[in-house]
Parts: sequence; structure tokens; C-alpha cells
Amino acid sequence: MSTSAAKVRPPFTLKVAQTKDEIEACYDIRIEVFSVEQGFPLDTEIDEYDPTSIHFLLTTPIPSPPSEQTLIPSLSSPTGGEGETTDKPIGTIRYVPSLSKLTRLAVDKEYRNYGFGKVLVDGMHKWIKDNEDKLEKGKIVQKEGGEKTIKVKCHSQIPAIPFYAKMGYVAQGPEFDEEGGK
Repeated sequence: MSTSAAKVRPPFTLKVAQTKDEIEACYDIRIEVFSVEQGFPLDTEIDEYDPTSIHFLLTTPIPSPPSEQTLIPSLSSPTGGEGETTDKPIGTIRYVPSLSKLTRLAVDKEYRNYGFGKVLVDGMHKWIKDNEDKLEKGKIVQKEGGEKTIKVKCHSQIPAIPFYAKMGYVAQGPEFDEEGGK
């Protein structure tokens, strides 16, 4: 019998980042994970693919910080009261449509081991399937044995290969070093 309590996954929301603030929140998570934590160069984290990519943002609700002002909310107001929450960015993944490539999957250190990596990949896969009519036919959407398939590539850090294998990806080609890191 195990004495450790199972971690309960926090509530979350996954969406396509559309505003400047949402996209910058994706960048902030990537910088924290890849540059600060793993030592990859900061100057290459935001690259030429970002402006044309689809960025997915994973958030969790947290209590809003207390206000330094005294406010008396209107009883009819749906906002502004005690118990308010704000969305904390905790993960991101990027899809580069021109390459049909999954890149920059990152989850805040505090929120790992809750299955959020899988949530991000599954969410990206669902978006691709739901938006296949917008993708390049022949290059991304292909027919194999009479069945339509959508090809998605991924470069992975070596320790993450087993994770991607569980998600249906197959390792191909030799291992290589891409910009160092720890």
C-alpha cells in the first residue's frame, strides 16, 4: 500500500493564443523553461516561425492578488468581489503550419507531472484536425491506403522521446544537438 497521496490535477483551460498578451505569455513560459531552466540561448527562443505559428496557451485559475485599494463592489456586478480568480499561464505548445511541426512544448516546473504535456499535444492535434481545410493539401493532409492522414513532425529533446512515442510519434534519423542546453 502506498503512503504517498496522488496529485490531483488542477483545473485548466487550453486555448489558441490570439491577443498580444496571450502570445507573450506563451513566450514567457518558453523563456523560463528553455532559457532560464535548461540553458538554451535566449536570443534564439523567439524565432522567425513565431509570427506565422499557432500558439496554444494552457492556464489555471488562481486567486486574484488582494487589491491595495478599498473597493465596494456593486451587488449587481458579476466581478470585483472576494473569491475572484485570474488565469495563470502554465504551459504552451507551438504549431508551425508551414512545416506541419510541433515545437516549443513547455510546462511550468510547478505544474509538471499532472499530464499537461499530453493535454497540450492532444489539444494541438485536435486543432489541426478541426482546421485541416486551412492546411496545405498534399504537404500536410495526405492519403495513405485510402485513409486521410495529417502528418505532424516534431524535434524532441532526447529525454522526451518516450513521451512523444506514447503520443504516436516515431523517432527517425540520427540524434543531433540543436543549440546546446543543459
